[in-house]
Amino acid sequence: MDTAPDVVMSLSRPAPLLLSALAALTALTSSIARADESTTWEDILRGAPPIQYSTLSGPSFLNASARTYEVVSGGTAKMHCGVRNLHNYTVSWVRGSDIRLLTTGSITYTSDSRFVAVNPSKGEQWILKIHYVRKSDAGSYLCQVSTTPPITLTVNLTVQEAVATVLPGREVFVKSGSRLEIVCQVEGCPPPALLAWTRGRQTVNSPESNNYDLVKSNGTIPMSRLILARPHATSSDSGNYSCTSTCTRPINVTVHVLRGEELAAMQHHNTSCSLHPSSLLVLLIQAVLLLDAHYNLGRRHREQPRLLPRAMVTTPSPHRPTFT
Repeated sequence: MDTAPDVVMSLSRPAPLLLSALAALTALTSSIARADESTTWEDILRGAPPIQYSTLSGPSFLNASARTYEVVSGGTAKMHCGVRNLHNYTVSWVRGSDIRLLTTGSITYTSDSRFVAVNPSKGEQWILKIHYVRKSDAGSYLCQVSTTPPITLTVNLTVQEAVATVLPGREVFVKSGSRLEIVCQVEGCPPPALLAWTRGRQTVNSPESNNYDLVKSNGTIPMSRLILARPHATSSDSGNYSCTSTCTRPINVTVHVLRGEELAAMQHHNTSCSLHPSSLLVLLIQAVLLLDAHYNLGRRHREQPRLLPRAMVTTPSPHRPTFT
């Protein structure tokens, strides 16, 4: 009694093979029944339908070569694994870095809800999707079929990080009453990048609520730009602002709105504290000439002969006797 389930399972797997063989045998028997004495075996076999040999082979990959997928941080990765003749076997996705089981069939085993397995129209393609891709998701992923031993296809995922810049810079000085305009630009983030300007915990999201003009445009590079504009800046506009997006970390900007005399004094101070390149060149030449003169003076002093005091100079007397 214990062996009955095993027998049922073993018979259920080759069912397509048995059906194909029975169909071919039935057609062959029918051809023989209709044949006369002049009919040869070649004629009988030629009229029989072909056997579907695809049911005899096990699972295999449609494309066994390793593939590399590229996606921008914050986007959605879609990695394909095509399997033919799957029969009753299952397809699993495993992360290569830590050999962690992510999905089996359409069931997700990881607690990270960004990972989803899709089998469109119950066909031969098994797709692993990763939503809101992070830099840490880069690496190898294994598509495994539950044969004995399992067959495995390796795919690689590379993640490109988007780049955010702020124009005219991270610190902006503007005269009170003049136009304030800051551009946040994100390159490499798939649209919609969902850019936003914030000040403190408040989002600067519409001209009506904050008296700001917002202009948003999506390019095909892909590039996204969000402009923070104020037609007539006042001292209340001074402060710290942040540009956030779905692909990048917040980038901070400090705005200084100054009165006319304050801005002029600051510009004069910066000009007086900074030297023109030509002035630096003159100072450098003067320093070189001074060092050269000092070096030559020291060399002449070292080369001048030393004179002994007159009291220390002795000359031999011509009348002094000499003893031998």
